Amino acid sequence: MQCEVCGNAIRPPPQIITIDEAIFRVCHTCAKRGTPVNIPQVKPKIPAATTSRQHSFETEPLTELRDNFHTIIKQGREKLRLSQEELGQKINEKPSVIAQLEVGKLKPNDHLTRKVENFLKIKLLVPYEGDL
Repeated sequence: MQCEVCGNAIRPPPQIITIDEAIFRVCHTCAKRGTPVNIPQVKPKIPAATTSRQHSFETEPLTELRDNFHTIIKQGREKLRLSQEELGQKINEKPSVIAQLEVGKLKPNDHLTRKVENFLKIKLLVPYEGDL
């Protein structure tokens, strides 16, 4: 770091002074040219231990994707009489993604699963029944 008055290198910590109401970080020598300023240290705010929006792994049940998710998606889309292109537009996904979902080539991530579930009003996630 360099002194903002003389340009020499400053050994930490720099001195903070005011000269004509302007604040400068200066070396020890130039500190005599102004009035020292005490800048309060800002402590970072620590969030409360628990809030209503925090998620806990203990309170959320473990779920898994149904084995026949692709059939359920296709039936849900056909029930609403939508093409793959129309469904893709409605949930902001490419028609190729919808096609791959319906044949089981693509396994949806959590975000895509929730979008499809909410739009088609279907249930793709079921409680996990395996061993932990």
